[in-house]
Amino acid sequence: MKGDEKFLESYKKLNTAQKEAVDTIDGPVMVVAGPGTGKTQILTLRIANILRQTDTRPEQILALTFTEAGASAMRARLASIISVTAYRVPIFTFHGFCNEVINRFPEFFPNLLGSRPASEVDKIIIMQEVFDGSQFEHLASFRSPYHYVKPSLKAISLLKREAIGPEELRARLDGEEKDIAGVLDYRHEKGVHKGKVRGVYLEKELAIAKNRELATLYESYEKGLAKKKLFDFDDMITTLVRGLETSEDLQLILQEEYQYLLADEHQ
Repeated sequence: MKGDEKFLESYKKLNTAQKEAVDTIDGPVMVVAGPGTGKTQILTLRIANILRQTDTRPEQILALTFTEAGASAMRARLASIISVTAYRVPIFTFHGFCNEVINRFPEFFPNLLGSRPASEVDKIIIMQEVFDGSQFEHLASFRSPYHYVKPSLKAISLLKREAIGPEELRARLDGEEKDIAGVLDYRHEKGVHKGKVRGVYLEKELAIAKNRELATLYESYEKGLAKKKLFDFDDMITTLVRGLETSEDLQLILQEEYQYLLADEHQ
């Protein structure tokens, strides 16, 4: 078969460890390697091998990556091996897959019913409104009232990617404060600075105070999104994760639909 010829041609170029990853069809497989070492090629060959060795349908293999460019490259590589069958394999970005599931099964995500993804402009406007209605000490600039808008959005995005909400952020900050309070060398014990808090701890306390304001900002931002029936890009992953955690029906549907899950550039 032409597909087998293409597969074998690419397979022969792999080293022993790479071949082992491609040959291991069932069970978990992790390939840890640096950029440009052929991870995507291994993943596409593994998909091709699953189709060669099992009766799995292309639609039952889910492949995920981080960028649209990565998804397109994966599709093109797979098509070069298995031809048009590659276009039947679901290949998504992580966010794209989450959006797909949320749109297909809105009944499992009632908090998003009637909502739409927020654009960058939407997010900036909401954040500006939050700053207008708040008084911050550390996230404030008299010369430029919106100076911290974009940095705050970036920080919230990073927190959401780690599934950290405002309350969990506060809890972590409480823990950091307790850790600082318990150190033995919190204050200088002698010299001209005797009795004063050491600089390293002052910096940590300042960072905690700033992040407490960020938690308040984060909470207000979430309320602003909800009020305008919007959700941002990073909400998609956390929303799907929570949906899977709380709905056994959704778990079963997706488990039956996808027999294999492969992730490129897992982070």
